[in-house]
Amino acid sequence: MGIVIKQSIRSSIIAYLGVAIGYINVLWLYPYFLSIEQVGLFRLIQSSAYLLATFGQIGLGQSLVKFFPEQKENKGFLSSILIGGVLGFVLLCVSALVFRESIVSYFSKESALFVDYFQVTLLVSFLIIQFQILEAFSRSLLRIVIPNLLRDIGLRVLTTLALILYGFEFISFQSLIYSLLGVYGLVFIGLAVHLRIQGHLPLKVSFGFLKKGVWKRILTFGLYSLIGAGGTQIILQIDSIMISGALGLEATGVYTIAFFIGVVIEMPKRAITQISSALLAQAFNKGDMAAVKKLYQQTSINQMIIGSLLLIGIWANLDSIYSFIPNNEAYLNGFNVVLFIALGKLSDMAFGTNGEIIVMSKYYRFNVLAVSLLAVLTIVLNLILIPKYGIEGAAVASFISMLIFNILKFGFVWSKFKIQPFTLSTTKFILIAGLTLVVNYAIPKLDNIYLDLLIRSSTITAVLIGLTYTLKISTELNQVLENGFSRIRGSK
Repeated sequence: MGIVIKQSIRSSIIAYLGVAIGYINVLWLYPYFLSIEQVGLFRLIQSSAYLLATFGQIGLGQSLVKFFPEQKENKGFLSSILIGGVLGFVLLCVSALVFRESIVSYFSKESALFVDYFQVTLLVSFLIIQFQILEAFSRSLLRIVIPNLLRDIGLRVLTTLALILYGFEFISFQSLIYSLLGVYGLVFIGLAVHLRIQGHLPLKVSFGFLKKGVWKRILTFGLYSLIGAGGTQIILQIDSIMISGALGLEATGVYTIAFFIGVVIEMPKRAITQISSALLAQAFNKGDMAAVKKLYQQTSINQMIIGSLLLIGIWANLDSIYSFIPNNEAYLNGFNVVLFIALGKLSDMAFGTNGEIIVMSKYYRFNVLAVSLLAVLTIVLNLILIPKYGIEGAAVASFISMLIFNILKFGFVWSKFKIQPFTLSTTKFILIAGLTLVVNYAIPKLDNIYLDLLIRSSTITAVLIGLTYTLKISTELNQVLENGFSRIRGSK
């Protein structure tokens, strides 16, 4: 677990630096420089691109991680996967042409502006496909810091520059939209150059391994992964897309701001699961179920601690957070959206690496069924709740879907492996989180926003982390804190 902690801490630091930049972008520059409709279009293009990229990738990223332990000596393996990504994009373009009329019909009434920039969405999806394949390769090498640096900071810094250029009228709004190609293109090139410099990006193209029957297993696993990942992306992205189609780009703009605030809590999970996926693949390859169980429980409690701290902190300070947003009156309708999005992400974090365990095991096919059912459920819930409750309905649909999804995976992992992520420490921590929430409501509201934010956040952190440390809820957290204390004492 040492490498997990080390890489995860570094990646989490990067992630939250990215969040800080993202905060400037989404919660200040977007509302300041863009209209609500333009904010919605920006979000819709990127949400759609990520969804399309998942299908265009045809499961190759997960296949790379799955088969890397046995193919790492094959210098042509990565190149073959990248070429596969190009072929996947071609299939994506053909599908877009076939369903063009349906796409136009769905968005033309409430979000006609998106139709004009659909080609940008497709091209961005291609760049995402190639970047994610290289990112998967980096995970297999247990090196996630640089990919995370490029994705979490690089993307946002470049977006910031583009927004500033637009805000000061150096470029038009059309140029701003097309600048997304440059933003995602530079990030992809950056990762490729880094891997090349490190000697991990061979230019050799060899399909020799395909003759040994490996291609059949790669294709089978890739197709199942495609359906699974596609369903997951539907769960993650379909809310913004359906809001745009049903309510328009302005509603998507309000939802974007709220979603960004709520989704902040999942940043640590992304870093932890990235490195854990590679370790799980190695553990299953060795048949080491003790290591799988240990990772399962460690990721669950550590993610619960971090996620709960952030959720309570955000909810306690939400009035202050919204007060910093330019033209905030237009975005206040997303207040409750933040809560349900955050609750959905917390439920996902609490169940640890249940999805990764299924994907890396011989039962990976179950993931297809679970994700497919949940994707359908998400769409159905959105169809029911968005017309009735607007953007809050979309957030509730997201929360319910995520919770059911994880309960299904939890039940399956238990039935097949007789392991589960929860321990006595889980119960203890839930009580700690509840007490922390009570303490927050006991703190009087101060007129000075900055002072209130400081005191409230400090108190919440001190109570939750202090009690978690004292009761030894997480060995990994205690180790990190004690190492920090030792360094502080050593510096004196």
